Amino acid sequence: MKNTCTLTAGLALAAGLAFAGLSPAQADPVAVTARLAPAVSPSQWVNGTPAAQAGHVTVLLFWTRDCINCKHNLGFWNGWAKKYAGSDVSVVSVHTPETRSERSPTQTARFARQRGLLFPIAIDNDEKIWNAYRIESWPTEVLVDKRGRIRAEYAGELNWQGSHEERVVTAKIEGLRAEQTARR
Repeated sequence: MKNTCTLTAGLALAAGLAFAGLSPAQADPVAVTARLAPAVSPSQWVNGTPAAQAGHVTVLLFWTRDCINCKHNLGFWNGWAKKYAGSDVSVVSVHTPETRSERSPTQTARFARQRGLLFPIAIDNDEKIWNAYRIESWPTEVLVDKRGRIRAEYAGELNWQGSHEERVVTAKIEGLRAEQTARR
């Protein structure tokens, strides 16, 4: 079952979540095992299609357009798309709607144009990609290494209350870029 975009502190406490002063909206690393990344094969792409990703680090963004935390991450995601354009890093997103009103690919394409998004968007209305990657909340960033293995995942807003976690994710992207692909 998908988590909602934001979870208030009151709901978190009511649910028995100990968050030690951190908001559940903050982007936190999620424990992952280095497993092969499932294919991103949507029924439809909007805002372009991704370039070949073999041998690239892939930054895979899971979001939905009405999620406020997702909207707050758009600038960072666009920054990565611009910074890494034409390099060995591919920035690709997966739009998995939370509500019926978010299911329109036309509206998602319009949103991308209005926001000036620079990355391709896989339409995941049937949640196949979401489930294949075992995503649990919006927004989530998944980092895939040059050999196609999931190496890191971050869930939540990247700059929650000035945390600057986008720097942590950017450093991880750079670390994955520096790895040799021939490594066994």
